[in-house]
Amino acid sequence: MASLDMLRSAADFQALQADSRSRAHPLLLLRYRRNELERTRYGISTGRRIGTAVVRNTVRRRLRSVLRRVDPHVERGWDVLLITRPLAAHAAQSDLDAAVERLLHAARLTRSADTKVAEPAG
Repeated sequence: MASLDMLRSAADFQALQADSRSRAHPLLLLRYRRNELERTRYGISTGRRIGTAVVRNTVRRRLRSVLRRVDPHVERGWDVLLITRPLAAHAAQSDLDAAVERLLHAARLTRSADTKVAEPAG
C-alpha cells in the first residue's frame, strides 16, 4: 500500500490554521490550502477531547486508511488537514469514509465529478 505524504512540522500546521479554507462535517473539519509543491500532503489533528491516547491513535489510523484509499483521486498541490471532532471516536468506518469523501468533494479537491470515490479493483 502506498504511503501518504504527511505534514509533520509545526510551521506547516500553523500555516494551515492561519491561512486556509475550511469545510465542516459533524465528524471532521477539513482545512486546506495550496502549497508550492507537486504533491498533496495530509495532516490529522486529534485533540484530547476525542478521548484517551489509545482512542486518538485509533482514529488517526482509521483516517489514514481512508486517505490512502482516496489519495489517487485527490488533486495535487494541496495541504489538507483533517481535524477530528468528538463524534469521530465512536463513528463507524463507513461513516468516516463518507465524511472524508464528502468534505474533499465539497472543497473541490477530488479529480472526479462523483461524490463517491470508486473502490479499488481487486
